[in-house]
Amino acid sequence: MELLLGHKEALQRCQRAGGAVLSILDEMENVFVWEHLQSYEGQSRGAWLGMNFNPKGGTLVWQDNTAVNYSNWGPPGLGPSMLSHNSCYWIQSNSGLWRPGACTNVTMGVVCKLPRGERRAGPSLPENPAALVVVLMAVLLLLALLTAALILYRRRQSIERGAFEGARYSRSSSSPTEATEKNILVSDMEMNEQQE
Repeated sequence: MELLLGHKEALQRCQRAGGAVLSILDEMENVFVWEHLQSYEGQSRGAWLGMNFNPKGGTLVWQDNTAVNYSNWGPPGLGPSMLSHNSCYWIQSNSGLWRPGACTNVTMGVVCKLPRGERRAGPSLPENPAALVVVLMAVLLLLALLTAALILYRRRQSIERGAFEGARYSRSSSSPTEATEKNILVSDMEMNEQQE
């Protein structure tokens, strides 16, 4: 929200941004805008509404020439004397009510409403070259870490498998002295069992 602009400056600021001064189409949108304006209440009295008087129909229209079908005028309401080319309209930040006022009043803020759906096709990349470098470095670092983790995991698995595959246990590989010692132990055990 830009602060302290007259209505004409607000129109110009929003047009340069590719949008229009705030339009409020229903009660839900009015409550949403009012809730956000409350945080700026100390700095401005409210925000300009992008509506104009259409002398042909004698009605108010939004900046895109659609009719103003919803309104939230504060008391005493909007009388015929308040409808002219010289009148501008705003929403109060303390109540959410709409008021007419002088277009040169510079105690109002401006909220620009940008059109929906205007997105570029394809993924958006940061416009700042330094940010792009940081993003690319982060992606490369992540890939390097994942590769290192995968290599370590595979190496660990092959070491664990190799420890058991290399060890072979068979009776024929024992030396003759080992076989003799085993036979003595077995025969000693048998003799002890018979004595009991």
